[in-house]
Amino acid sequence: MKISEITSFSIRLEDASGDDSRITSLDLTRIRTDEGITGYGFRRTDEAVLRDRIRPRLIGKDPAAINEWTEAHVLDGTSAVEHALWDVLGKSARMAVHRLFGSSREQMPYYLTCVWPGAADQSHLTPEQQAQDLLHYVQQGHTRFKIRAWRHDPLEDVRVFSLLREAVGSTTHLELMLDRTAHHPGWLWTDAQARSVAQALEAVGGTWLEEPFARENIPAYRQLRESVQLPITGGEFGTTLKDFRDYLVGEAVDIIQPDANGSGGLLACRKVAALAEAFDVPCILHGTMGPNLAAALQVAASIPSCRMMEIALIHPPLTPQEQWQPIDRILKHPGLFHLVNGQIRVPNGPGLGVDIDDDVVESLRS
Repeated sequence: MKISEITSFSIRLEDASGDDSRITSLDLTRIRTDEGITGYGFRRTDEAVLRDRIRPRLIGKDPAAINEWTEAHVLDGTSAVEHALWDVLGKSARMAVHRLFGSSREQMPYYLTCVWPGAADQSHLTPEQQAQDLLHYVQQGHTRFKIRAWRHDPLEDVRVFSLLREAVGSTTHLELMLDRTAHHPGWLWTDAQARSVAQALEAVGGTWLEEPFARENIPAYRQLRESVQLPITGGEFGTTLKDFRDYLVGEAVDIIQPDANGSGGLLACRKVAALAEAFDVPCILHGTMGPNLAAALQVAASIPSCRMMEIALIHPPLTPQEQWQPIDRILKHPGLFHLVNGQIRVPNGPGLGVDIDDDVVESLRS
């Protein structure tokens, strides 16, 4: 089997207003082979990169040479190409990618990362409003949540969880996480602020505090870990194996979080997981939303220490299913993912497990 075509393009699923938080358009990278097998990655790949680097090296070649191309840096910054290659290989073997990696896991616990529409720091919302929205999700059967800690008084973000616990009572098991996202709010926490947030989050039974400092500030991460009991996590924006080695050697995190897109693809995530295992550090992948989540689920299912998967971003009051419902238009079998009793089923169809109707995709190309 040889690669015959590599393209990347966007499709419009539905017309949408500016405040529509559903997935109404989609970026795709597609690989075709001379045996009629088509693989998809659910992100856009720059046309200049395809023209100058990817097509000259991959067209006419065996799609199984993923490790070779990774080592030669041919696939750097092109995770969708790597995902599409795995999709081709899985379809060729008539197996889901996670089974190619040696996993029989059928489902995983998941958590929802909720970011409310409007001001990025959520300052337009009261903690009471946010807690009420999370309560609605609890009533729908969701029990694990992460929210941003972007307020200038981050203890107000912790208060959201305190109010939620009061509302659900002590008999409902919840996992609650805060994500500072390092430098993204536009200003950084001091050591004292991070410690106070971690202690407050621990007091309400929090699960972890994510990226409390600038990503390169390894000493600050280590000092925080040494001063609190709450697990500290990070790593989603690591792009090389060295980035993750620095976190692990520097004892910066209790949990490492590579991303199946930004960290280099599925093979890169497995390498990070193996490296983390040598340091006795769990590897719990950073997640995403829509069909792109399929690739992350495939590799996450093959990592023993990855005990749950992130679904991100959820925009209250929408449910995950409502957000990705427009994707049904291009699926041969509607229903992108199945969430049951706090578990997400790992797609078990061939490849990444997202069965695309190629003719419909062609009709929607923009």
